[in-house]
Amino acid sequence: MLKSPLLSSENRITSIDRLFELYPQLADDQSAEWLAILERAQLVDVVMNTPLATAGTSCTSFMLLLDGGVRIYQNDESGREMTLYRIAPGDVCLMSLNSLIHDRPFRANASSETDINMILFSAQDFNLAMKVSDAFRMLILSSLVDTVCTMLQSFYDTAFEPLDIRLACLLGRLFERGGSDQLDITHQELSQELGTTREVVSRLLKKLEQQECIVLQRGKILVGENKQMPGSSESIP
Repeated sequence: MLKSPLLSSENRITSIDRLFELYPQLADDQSAEWLAILERAQLVDVVMNTPLATAGTSCTSFMLLLDGGVRIYQNDESGREMTLYRIAPGDVCLMSLNSLIHDRPFRANASSETDINMILFSAQDFNLAMKVSDAFRMLILSSLVDTVCTMLQSFYDTAFEPLDIRLACLLGRLFERGGSDQLDITHQELSQELGTTREVVSRLLKKLEQQECIVLQRGKILVGENKQMPGSSESIP
C-alpha cells in the first residue's frame, strides 16, 4: 500500500478535484477547519486483491474512494464467503462508519477488487469533520441511508427470492455491466456473491445451460442462444 500526504503537489490538486467531482457537496465547504483536514489527508494507491480490513480489527481511518472498487464480505463458521455490499467511487463504507462512530472493531472483511485510489482521513480527523463541516456530516448521513436501503433490498432478495432466480438476475446484471457476451468469472466467485456453495451454483448453472441461457467454459460464462434469463423480461445484450 503506497501512501503520500496530499500536500502542494499535482497529485493533491488532481485528487481534490476528483474528490469534489464525486462528492460535490464537499466543495461547498471552504471553512479553515475543513481545508486543514483536507491538507492532512493521505492519497493511497492499492493494487487489486489487497486486504484492506479484517473482521475484529480496529478501524483507524476513513476512506473516500476516488477510483476502483472495494468488496465488503463476511465469512461463516465454515469459511464460506458472502458479499455484503460493494463500494464504488462516490459511496461510503457502512462498516467503517459503524466502527469509527461507535469505536468498535470492524465487523466484516474488505478487499480491493481492482486497483484503487482513495483519500484517507485519520479517525481523529473524521470525528473532527463530523463536528465542523455541515457538508461532510450531510454526506455521511445521506450515504448511510442509501447504503442501508440497498442492504435491506439485498437481504429481502436473499430471504424471499429463489436461489435460481437470484443467480439468473446476478448474471444478467454482470453481463449488462460488462457490456459483453462473456463473463470471466468462476463458480466459486458466484457462490461468494450469493452466499451459497460452489456445488449448488454449478448445478444451477448447468440447468441454465440446458435451457440455452448460457454456455459454460472453464473460468468463463457466455451468453446462450436464448439470450434471456429466467425471471427477467429483458434480453441480454
